Amino acid sequence: MTDLAKLVETYCNAWFDPSAERRRELLSASFERDGVYTDPKVHLVGIEALSNHIDGIVAARPGFWLERTTGIDDHHDFIRFGWVQRGADDFRGKDSVDFCQVSPEGKFSLVVGFFGPPRPME
Repeated sequence: MTDLAKLVETYCNAWFDPSAERRRELLSASFERDGVYTDPKVHLVGIEALSNHIDGIVAARPGFWLERTTGIDDHHDFIRFGWVQRGADDFRGKDSVDFCQVSPEGKFSLVVGFFGPPRPME
């Protein structure tokens, strides 16, 4: 497994591990302490803010997980990868994508998430 694949896997696992302690360990291994996370619903700065946000997501969606759906594209210190939220009874959320910046320490310093496919041109 490449370093980028391991980084993405660790980060994705941090979102739905049932143990709060393990989620924090995974997030600490993959996200910078002062990193920025933003998606259409939230904009957060710092690992504690993201960890607290993830705690709320896990409480609302027990038994869910993130599944990577694409390879990892990278150039310079940026990557992108597709993912989908999965759950019981074959639940499958919208195909989504994250664009991330990787710090010199090999963790995400910026994660920009988009939910669902791009809108068609008008």
